[in-house]
Amino acid sequence: MKRAAHQPETIGVTLFGSIYVKTWTVPDRGTLVPQHSHEWDHVSYIVSGVVRVWRDDDELGDFIGPCSVNIPALTPHRFLTLSDGVVLLCIHNADHADPDGEPPIAAENALELED
Repeated sequence: MKRAAHQPETIGVTLFGSIYVKTWTVPDRGTLVPQHSHEWDHVSYIVSGVVRVWRDDDELGDFIGPCSVNIPALTPHRFLTLSDGVVLLCIHNADHADPDGEPPIAAENALELED
């Protein structure tokens, strides 16, 4: 698989009232966000664009923003952008954050990409 020309980019992190929100944008359609899982339940919110979502290797379908997807704890999940300019929010309970303030990741997979 070829590396997307423009990688996903974090454009904001907010911590308020025990809620952690990471905002990120994915410029190009066809970008795969690798499978990963978190130690706690969280919500992925598609602000704009179209995203295909898998949970535990089961395809949940295509989601058109604005909408949310519930992700249970320890559940591997991944996203494929189907439109340009996707904006996503990852929303976590900040009370479960690691010492660096980030939500704990239970497992993360990297993609083997061509340059």
